[in-house]
Amino acid sequence: MKLYLNIFAILLITSLPMMSQNPYKLTLDELFERGLQNSIAIQSSVIKTQISEDKVSLAKNKQLPDISVGGLFGYVGTPIIMDKDLSFLKHSDTPDWKQNYQLTATQPIYQGGRIKNSIEKARLEEEMARLSLQKDKSELKLWLITKYLDLFNLYKKREVFSQNIEESKVRLHDVERMKEEGMITTNDVLRSKLVLTNYELAFKETENDIAITSQQLDIVMGIDENTILEPDQTVLGSQLNIGTESDYIHQAYTQYPDLRIAKTNIALAQNNLKLTKADYLPTLSLQASNTLARPIPNISPVQDLYMNAWGVTLNLSYHISSLFDKKRNTSTAKHQVYLQELAQEQQKQNIRTEVKSAFVKHREALDRIKALEESLIQSKENYRIVKNKYFNQLAILTDLLDANTVQLNAELQLTAAKTNAIYTYYQLQKVSGNL
Repeated sequence: MKLYLNIFAILLITSLPMMSQNPYKLTLDELFERGLQNSIAIQSSVIKTQISEDKVSLAKNKQLPDISVGGLFGYVGTPIIMDKDLSFLKHSDTPDWKQNYQLTATQPIYQGGRIKNSIEKARLEEEMARLSLQKDKSELKLWLITKYLDLFNLYKKREVFSQNIEESKVRLHDVERMKEEGMITTNDVLRSKLVLTNYELAFKETENDIAITSQQLDIVMGIDENTILEPDQTVLGSQLNIGTESDYIHQAYTQYPDLRIAKTNIALAQNNLKLTKADYLPTLSLQASNTLARPIPNISPVQDLYMNAWGVTLNLSYHISSLFDKKRNTSTAKHQVYLQELAQEQQKQNIRTEVKSAFVKHREALDRIKALEESLIQSKENYRIVKNKYFNQLAILTDLLDANTVQLNAELQLTAAKTNAIYTYYQLQKVSGNL
């Protein structure tokens, strides 16, 4: 017996930290701040932006002279001079070592717009990376607020189930007393016990869902995965003011990342058309070089001396074979521009439908809150009346349980409606480019 008591004491002590663990109260501002700061997806987008910045710098470097340095040092074997019939005549006297050092600088003068358009392409790709980062942040915020609102619903479910468990225990006690007095049958007792068991199971499942949702947010925010989170209850009562539908459409046209990406894609396609045309233009560059060589070449007999020579040349080249593909390549590039323009127009259509949907759904959610607030008052009053009737034997247990279920659903639906109104508000901010 003493052994069992010791084991029970140890289990009780080890379970105290978990039982006494208070949930971490998470505000909406902290949710966004931690999420954006620690999200791996956002960090990846930031790195992509930094890479695109480096590419712009590399493209600008193409305007600078191309400077190269070369060197050669080697051993020269003794040449053999042979007769016309390849018979040996003699060995030629030549130096045993040769050296050649060269410095060359090539400055592009005219490239048909290749360098300029390559820089512009790099800048547009940098803008694409920044817009993608903005889009990723907006999508992450909407995901975070979705999980955050899930916690509201789960905590409300747990609260409602907890209240119904206590209510069911009291009701079961009263039902058992009535059974002992012979006023009701055993069936009412069994049904009351079954309802209590279902509430207890639902309460436990809700607690597990809270732990799961908390862990999902913990991982994204970079905090301990075992931290149980509790949302800020003041968020449900906050006033969310919205403008007109036309205002949101106008904002979306100027701010929505997907539409701005579509505009940038048009600019990229137009830039690609310029680069395609540049392939059919000549290139002009200025080259300066300085060479130090030993022995002196092109002199017979060879002299084992150093010779320093420099020169400046103007190089002009034209790729004639590119003319064969000019028509097809130019046509393809023009069609790419047209495709991106169509994509932009389609994106505008999508924006109008998405803004309309989010705007209507938000108004619908606000109306639903008002209706469910009245329904909750009515369901509570209905349960009170049916409860009094049952214990006065004017109603059956089924009526009482149905009234209890209606009240439970009304409370859960009201919380779900409030969280849905917040979600539709942030969804409206996202599609208008304000999130």
